[in-house]
Amino acid sequence: MPFILILALLFSPTQLLATDNLKIVTSIRPLQLITDEILQGVGESESLIQSDQSPHHFQLKPSQLKTASKADLIIWVSNDFETGLGRLQNILPSKTQQLELADALPSSSLIGENHDIDGHIWLSPENVLLIAQMVSQKLSLLDPLNDQVYLTNTMKLTHKIQKWKQQSLQKIRGIKPRYILDHQFMTYFEHSFGLQNMGSLRNNHDQGSSIKRLSELHSQLEKTPAKCLLVTTLPLSRQAEQTAKKFQLETKVINMLSEGNKHKTILDLLDPVINSLSSCQ
Repeated sequence: MPFILILALLFSPTQLLATDNLKIVTSIRPLQLITDEILQGVGESESLIQSDQSPHHFQLKPSQLKTASKADLIIWVSNDFETGLGRLQNILPSKTQQLELADALPSSSLIGENHDIDGHIWLSPENVLLIAQMVSQKLSLLDPLNDQVYLTNTMKLTHKIQKWKQQSLQKIRGIKPRYILDHQFMTYFEHSFGLQNMGSLRNNHDQGSSIKRLSELHSQLEKTPAKCLLVTTLPLSRQAEQTAKKFQLETKVINMLSEGNKHKTILDLLDPVINSLSSCQ
């Protein structure tokens, strides 16, 4: 076979389009939104946990296990956040690379209450960019032919996120939102924008409201009234419903997992959060 023909086969469009077979799987929709920004022009990722499932309580179905086992790269937050993925890491084929974000992010980017790490890492614009950079690096290793595409897409996302944050800071300038939380899920967002909630009914999603915690929160609200109660799902818990009624709080639902797949980009997910807070003064 002539040498020129060999070169033509080596660098043919078939070779350049080999990425079509690259399979990227994320645990939840928000991570898929970030990953798809980096994959733009090359392909799309797939979300393992459906938007109407809780990442804290889901159990892997055979179909989900099959999807994960075919992945070249699987991306998730942590074993503590997506508890159903715990056994998955030990049974994935050796070809499947894994990116556990809470383990890969710098410790300074991981915060929470009482030394517990808040798993909602994508609610920080800064963390979104860190996640994007890590995903881009992984993709470049798996698919070096498109490394410049991934780099360019990462730079574009960086510009969009930075611009959005500046606009959002302007939106809440001079405003001090008065709100309480159903549970502590806003840690990263608050840290990024210098905000502070007035208390929460629960520490995390899996805990109930203790009588002591509820009593202390109600005492505080009697002294300093709040405007809103921020929750992630409906219907409200009994304690949340009673608190909202007693203190005439406006309930706002933060769709942080992109339930119903309504969001096309990560900014579509973040922007309603800042809009909700700006109306809670």
